[in-house]
Amino acid sequence: MNEMTQANRRGWDGLAATHYRNYHIDRLLAGEPLLNDLIRGEVGDVRGKSLVHLLCHIGTDTLSWALLGAQVTGIDISPESLKYARALAERLGLRAEFIEADILAVMDQVHSKHDIVFSSTGVLCWLPDIRRYAQTVRHLLRDGGFFYLLDGHPFRNVLYDAADSFSPHTIQGDYFRKDVSQYANMGDYTDPTLKIPSKSYEWHWTLGEVVTAFCEAGLRIDFLHEFPQYHYSGYTPYDVEDNRVELYPCTFSLKATAR
Repeated sequence: MNEMTQANRRGWDGLAATHYRNYHIDRLLAGEPLLNDLIRGEVGDVRGKSLVHLLCHIGTDTLSWALLGAQVTGIDISPESLKYARALAERLGLRAEFIEADILAVMDQVHSKHDIVFSSTGVLCWLPDIRRYAQTVRHLLRDGGFFYLLDGHPFRNVLYDAADSFSPHTIQGDYFRKDVSQYANMGDYTDPTLKIPSKSYEWHWTLGEVVTAFCEAGLRIDFLHEFPQYHYSGYTPYDVEDNRVELYPCTFSLKATAR
């Protein structure tokens, strides 16, 4: 699995510069948090709280929480992404710590405790071990602290066939599949023409596996919400789809408290 996550790291290193250009950095630098209303409403007031953002990429969400008053730490596998995150923090004049770590190794490298652990949008598919991820969340939380996740709903994956062709009204894939998806190149959601010449790997987790992993790790599920809209963060081309209502779940959010 480490070989696979390191291959993904090379892909995210290659995407960092493009995302720095294509994300709404101008809005962030003007003091506007790049977090949608759903996330902000469900997480709540973060002023004065310690928040760690897992799989933070170039730090736009991490620094958005800092603009809202949190004491922030971002963790990501990609050193190139963290280079841009640190540069953004400096341009904004914000205090933020960014730590380079494979998600599989965070528990060995990071020992600080936080009020909030946060992950959002396109996270689960990059996790080779959902139980290890849930244990990592618990490891980083103070007792009584909480975890928040917003991500694409795993049911949506069954609308893709083996060739990755999407059909909005036909079940084509196996919801319970356990094979690892392998791609010859790393694609990009902000620029469909961009292909990073590095293999990439993705994993599929059912909603039951996600919930069970966090329960087993010692967290109490406070809520699990499912949405027929995409509700992705406000700096990708998915903006145009945010309010389109489908007949199937597109995104879900989960909040869980450390016992």
